[in-house]
Amino acid sequence: MASRKQLIERRRKELLAKGYRPGIVNLALEWAVGSADGMASYVEKQGVNGTLADQFLPQYLIDCENWAKSIHGEPTTPEK
Repeated sequence: MASRKQLIERRRKELLAKGYRPGIVNLALEWAVGSADGMASYVEKQGVNGTLADQFLPQYLIDCENWAKSIHGEPTTPEK
């Protein structure tokens, strides 16, 4: 399984390649990480232990593109 850092960097490259601006990508990834950490914290308060944030993170990294679209709109074609 890829590390947290590897998952984030892979998704960063994917979103940049789709044409999202770097600032929006950074914000979207921060949203994903914060959401995964928050969900894990919430669940852990219910008595479940473990590295839940890392289990939630892959889905939030997928979902962060919808978050980015809501802020940025559709990405522009990246320059080559």
